[in-house]
Amino acid sequence: MSVVIFVSTAAIICLISFLILSRFVFGWSIVGLLELSTLSALWLYMVGAIVASRNREHITVDFITQSLNSPRLRAAHEVAVSVIIFVFGLFFLSLTKDMIDWSLHRPQVTPGLGISLFYGQAALVAAAVVGTAYTLRDIIKSAGVLVHGNRGA
Repeated sequence: MSVVIFVSTAAIICLISFLILSRFVFGWSIVGLLELSTLSALWLYMVGAIVASRNREHITVDFITQSLNSPRLRAAHEVAVSVIIFVFGLFFLSLTKDMIDWSLHRPQVTPGLGISLFYGQAALVAAAVVGTAYTLRDIIKSAGVLVHGNRGA
């Protein structure tokens, strides 16, 4: 995943810089630069979301967690939060399945370079599948702490 993050970041920087330079300095309009940078950005965002899920570093509001003194209550709270996120993950998986089904019946490409939209959609599918799997991991881990105390962690 680090390679995808590095390559997509470098691609975004190079493509957008060249796009700005070519348009505003030379007056050129190069077809496809924006498509490639958008595709790179989509992959960067989705792989970033996967990494955040893996490391449990996604954005949270932890006011309730900080106010809970009991490790058991914290574990119960973690289970509840993980289950809610898992339900949203299943919804995200359902949306990506519908998106792929639609694309199989009506294949689409980008207007400039004719790049199949599957390349961008693959980033969404990867984020849905891997993110939901990490959430399932979090449910199991939190339930283990809830049931077995710190031994289950």
